[in-house]
Amino acid sequence: MTKHELKPWEHPEIASAHRGQYILGYVLSVVLSGVSLLLVLAHALSPLGLLLVIAVIAAVTLLAQLRLLFHLDFSEHQLWNTLTLTLNVPLLMLTIGLTAWMFRTLYLQVMTPDRPMHGSGVSYQQPYARQPMADPMQ
Repeated sequence: MTKHELKPWEHPEIASAHRGQYILGYVLSVVLSGVSLLLVLAHALSPLGLLLVIAVIAAVTLLAQLRLLFHLDFSEHQLWNTLTLTLNVPLLMLTIGLTAWMFRTLYLQVMTPDRPMHGSGVSYQQPYARQPMADPMQ
């Protein structure tokens, strides 16, 4: 057996974890989420300003969680975890972006009443509108 199997708490990943970092990461995440919620509920900024502030808060929350909760950094022991995260983030963004594009395209093809459905030859027609009746006394 190796040294780390006899005493797992001496493993570098375990030895670098401190209870204070977990508590700080959790409290920071909750506080930043609460700030975002209060900004939205109070309509504190214009919609564009609110979007930008929430995007910055989300980025800070993400970085805090990656560092304080997941302990990702560029140390020798965490290099492979950081590398896999770095390589998977673009794939995740691509998946989300292509899914949004697919559903938007699907919505435009199916739910737009003015365009015929592709390949069916059938177009959507507006319901029959009732014409006003002529006055019989004239």
